[in-house]
Amino acid sequence: MPALTASELSAIQPIPRRPESEYLDPLDTIWIDALERMGLRVVFANGVYADYDGKGTLAIGTPRNLDPDDCVAQIVFHEICHWLVEGEESVKQVNWGVINTTLRDLGREYASLRVQAALAEPHGLRRFLANTTDHRAYYDALPDDPFALSDDGTAELAEIAMARASNAPWAPALQHALAATQTIVAAAAPSARPPSSYCLYEPPPERRSLGS
Repeated sequence: MPALTASELSAIQPIPRRPESEYLDPLDTIWIDALERMGLRVVFANGVYADYDGKGTLAIGTPRNLDPDDCVAQIVFHEICHWLVEGEESVKQVNWGVINTTLRDLGREYASLRVQAALAEPHGLRRFLANTTDHRAYYDALPDDPFALSDDGTAELAEIAMARASNAPWAPALQHALAATQTIVAAAAPSARPPSSYCLYEPPPERRSLGS
């Protein structure tokens, strides 16, 4: 476009504008894309929290259905952890085959929380991406090592799930999403004030190089 002259520039009048782009939360964008790279998709619906249909679509509640500390990133992340615990073929089952309306699969829920903590910890996101459901008490009570043995057998399930995380369809999308999330959260944290979730970021210790 050729440069306007000073008189042409000063002659411009306000005119109605039609938006050509849409602002989306960057963490939403990262985690929706991550799930798509794993072969699934996200839709938003009223009256749900998180509901996977067994056919490739994860429905997440709209803001009116969620609590103030809920976010798409954490919800998608938690559902991925369920998928890791239940195995690749669980993608063909409603809600990964997990029943959360009774205590039948409570141990499998707890295993997913262990995986969630273990994956988030190296990125300083263990608290930022913490579970926001009624199972939060278990998540918060986990020791520094999320795979520490317990009497409920969930550590063994979690270790198997964690081994899957380095394979397709989860890798490399999951690792990229966690790294990108850390970049954004770390940048926002210094400017955050309570009760912002960004205050929950905990910078991980710097990795020491070999021989240091």
